[in-house]
Amino acid sequence: MSFPAPVMAKFEVKDLESLDGKYDTGVCLDVLIHYPQSKADAMIAHLASLAENRLILSFVPKTFYYDLLKRVGELFPGPSKATRAYLHAETDVERALQKVGRKIRKRGLITTQFYFANLVEAVPA
Repeated sequence: MSFPAPVMAKFEVKDLESLDGKYDTGVCLDVLIHYPQSKADAMIAHLASLAENRLILSFVPKTFYYDLLKRVGELFPGPSKATRAYLHAETDVERALQKVGRKIRKRGLITTQFYFANLVEAVPA
């Protein structure tokens, strides 16, 4: 009995705005934190146009804890990364996915000692 030769996965890492082509899966991890919701919506739409099967996205959820940390960071002058971080409500991310014909199939959480982010897998609706 013979088995088909394994298919090697092709990975590309590029600036999301300049990415083109068609891919089985689009992955966008720890990127949406750098963009306000309107830009995040556009990035999700662009990524959805490239991914034929699924999208995997992570985003920092808009929670009381993170909102408080952001406000504390704004009290200190200088180029604080906390003040440039954008928090996203899960309902806003889900709305952006629905707008491009996607639904969330799985939800998860990425955690470290000081950081957590929501992780979603979205597939065609």
